[in-house]
Amino acid sequence: MLKRIDQYFFVLAVFLLAPLSVLAQESANMGTVVAIIGQPILHRDGQVSVIAKGDALREGDELHTAEQTSVYLRTFDKGFIAVRPNSVLFIEKYHAGSQGSQFKLQLKSGLMRSVTGQEVQKDKDKYRLNTPVAAIGLRGTDFVVFTDDHATQVAVQKGGVVIEPFSKVCSVEMGGPCQGANSRELFASTAHMLEVIRGQTVPVQKDSSPMLQKELLNELPKDVSKEAAKDAPKVAGLGAEQTQINTADLSNARVVANSNSVIDGSLATKPGVVKPVENLPSPTPAPLPEVPVPPVVVIPAEPLPPAVIEPTIHWGRWQTLASLPATANFSDIYKEGQEVVSAGIYYVMSRDKSDVRYGPELGAVNFQMAKHDGIIVNTLSNAISATTAKESSLQINFAAQSFNTHLLLSAAGRDIPLNVKGAIESNGLFINGAVSEAQLRGIVSGKDAAEAAYVYYLPTSNNEVLSGGTYWLRRK
Repeated sequence: MLKRIDQYFFVLAVFLLAPLSVLAQESANMGTVVAIIGQPILHRDGQVSVIAKGDALREGDELHTAEQTSVYLRTFDKGFIAVRPNSVLFIEKYHAGSQGSQFKLQLKSGLMRSVTGQEVQKDKDKYRLNTPVAAIGLRGTDFVVFTDDHATQVAVQKGGVVIEPFSKVCSVEMGGPCQGANSRELFASTAHMLEVIRGQTVPVQKDSSPMLQKELLNELPKDVSKEAAKDAPKVAGLGAEQTQINTADLSNARVVANSNSVIDGSLATKPGVVKPVENLPSPTPAPLPEVPVPPVVVIPAEPLPPAVIEPTIHWGRWQTLASLPATANFSDIYKEGQEVVSAGIYYVMSRDKSDVRYGPELGAVNFQMAKHDGIIVNTLSNAISATTAKESSLQINFAAQSFNTHLLLSAAGRDIPLNVKGAIESNGLFINGAVSEAQLRGIVSGKDAAEAAYVYYLPTSNNEVLSGGTYWLRRK
């Protein structure tokens, strides 16, 4: 009996002395139900029950919602998930701790919205949301997904996602995001979505569906909204609030007419005073001596030094690879007053916040490359070496809302071409088209499109990946 009591107190002491992080890790609870509409159903361990507010959810739970039924979850790491009507969400894995983090969900059907929590933000490479046709990974915090057995659609409010159809290299069983040649990224844009249709090899960007737009416009609980706004990076000019024209500024515009009339007070006549004019003979002027005119010597003006542009686009490789030191710091790229343009595996980019819009009146603009930084990575041996750009061109046609660029990259003793076409938005963001083998994301900045930059990611057929960034100045 005494032995049992000793064992009991030993276990109790271990429990009380264990760090909270360890206890949280060992706990199976992934979150708590904070609100419900209707009667959502929980499938757990072969049992079926009605979900109530305050219920704890754990790995292995499956949530079912019917018509006019929704359930709202607060995850243990202060994230938020809304499961909308006629939806099924399976919580496969959702835990963090010293033994490793894993976050894996399955949206089997229906509509859900997710604002990712603190632990997921720290370990984005451990997050995966599967649908019947595609794998979704994270680049940011607030997104919405609709799926059925035939198609999946994703739209983003803040941050971004990466999505890839299932294949041999992107299987259902894998964890973390798929980032192969067939993956595509989407950053905050209520106007656009990525769609994957069963049998389709590459996601296609389209105008967002009214259903997704409506869901993104739904107001989140106040505490969730504040956390999302605080944690999420601002992506260059893609939010709805950044695409509106400030009509107040336009209404305050004034046209000032130049007047060429000059009033000389010395010529004005005083009222009521008339002075007679005397008729005097005109004097004969004396002849002026001839003065020799010296020859005009033209001194050529010294050419002005070229204007120095203070860059408003910031980019670089954020990690040291082999013998190649990092070329950028996160603290410099993602700081206050800057909008995130791209957050890739190797390269990151931001732009100073700007309300400038680039319209069709700019026409076709050619740019000259001012800087390039690139690498080639062997995905089998992990060998890494630097690349150089032997040829470069970038043209943006603002009237046609399109761009095309060409690089000839010298890598590992051979030349590899990069040719990408795509679309540009009025806020200056441009991305590759759906049929492109390369992933490219860029931005225009400055008055009259003085600057441009992009980062690229190109898998090759030789188990290699080309990645890099470029910075361009407008040709005069």
